[in-house]
Amino acid sequence: MNGELRRRIWALAWPAILANISSTLVNLVDMIMVGQLGSLAIASVGLGGQFSWFMMPVMFAVSTGTLALVARFVGAKDFEMAERVLEQGIYLAFLTSIPVLFLGLVWGDDALRIMGATQDVINLGYSYIRIFFLFYPINFMGFAAYSALRGAGDTKTPMMLGILTNATNVILNYLLIFGKFGFPRMEVRGAALASGISITIAFMVGLVLFLRGHLVLKLKLNLLFDVDIIKRILKIGIPATIERALFSFYNFIYISIVTRFGTIALAAHQVGLRVESMAYMPAFGFNVATSALVGQSLGAKKPEEAEKVVYESLKMVSLFMGIMAVVLIAFPKYLVMPFITRSDPNYAEVLHLAAIYLLIVGISEVPLGWIFVLGGALRGAGDTKSPMYVTAVSKLLFRILPAYIFGFGISLWIIHIKGMGVIAAWLAMSLETFTSAAMFWWLFKRGKWKSIKV
Repeated sequence: MNGELRRRIWALAWPAILANISSTLVNLVDMIMVGQLGSLAIASVGLGGQFSWFMMPVMFAVSTGTLALVARFVGAKDFEMAERVLEQGIYLAFLTSIPVLFLGLVWGDDALRIMGATQDVINLGYSYIRIFFLFYPINFMGFAAYSALRGAGDTKTPMMLGILTNATNVILNYLLIFGKFGFPRMEVRGAALASGISITIAFMVGLVLFLRGHLVLKLKLNLLFDVDIIKRILKIGIPATIERALFSFYNFIYISIVTRFGTIALAAHQVGLRVESMAYMPAFGFNVATSALVGQSLGAKKPEEAEKVVYESLKMVSLFMGIMAVVLIAFPKYLVMPFITRSDPNYAEVLHLAAIYLLIVGISEVPLGWIFVLGGALRGAGDTKSPMYVTAVSKLLFRILPAYIFGFGISLWIIHIKGMGVIAAWLAMSLETFTSAAMFWWLFKRGKWKSIKV
């Protein structure tokens, strides 16, 4: 029984892993190619990409609600309702993307300024944001559609579309960043345009597959809003939005702290973050598999099976993330080298600091995997309030406050703490991973997620 369950989990997890690797590689490839232009370009694209991620909470509202509902309906063998959720999720994603698009275009430079970036970084970073944000409506709709497929148990199609996105991005990056084969040399702006066009091409291919009925769910564009389904998506999704908004807000504060340690520290952080983003890809795969299978099991009225899914996923993710931890700790400098150019005058300092970053986060890779699996289980069950509470408490108390206090140091009455710089911020991030994992485990063991009504 457990062997069969592990095979089901893995069958959903490995395409999700490859899909997210491809998705992450879009920004990662941008960083590697732009890295040939120097540390200023790395910091600018990294910070611009970070700001783009801060704008994603609204997208998570639609995608989380869509995945949970589709999984329930598929588990109950009601594919007609699952397809209606897919359709309404896409409409809702488009509508919610418009204010986010406006926000990025109008206030992107101010956001970078608030984050503490220098004027050079602001100028380059905002040029990246202005172009990339134009593609947000398509990005949002794609995310909702792919979440519906994952909820229905199809993780291979998003994987293939992710690979298409990344392959297209590599080619366009080469042409537009460096101005090859007659294309204009756009540098940082070229990276943004390449990413946007690549996302658009993959979405259009996916749309054709949906409309022609080649996928597990068929898309029927009736262009009518179903208020009841939208309410049900938002009932699950709004707490997820609040959670992601808190997550983004705390990360905004956190990256602002890191930025104030200087451009070299920021460049090292961005490089280390991109390397680590590849390391936790296995965790994302098990997050998707757990969410889908928990939702389907509850839809089929089998809560005991849903619980077994989580236990098996935890075992599997611990193995994979343990391997990733060993790689990060054993070979940090070799992992960083592709992202920076030796001609950069700050090469040695960025390399040294980024390697320290990987050593620190490597310690917390296994609990990070538990966060992905347990959080995925709760969200797949429709419980998005509990992750919201975990994010609200853990990130503030165990990441932001320690990063500030021990990073800059404080002197209050008889308490005198000398600032440790950016390394303190990284230690705080690793600490918060452990505390969040413990909170998620406690919530899972309480078992209230089994009786959530969606």
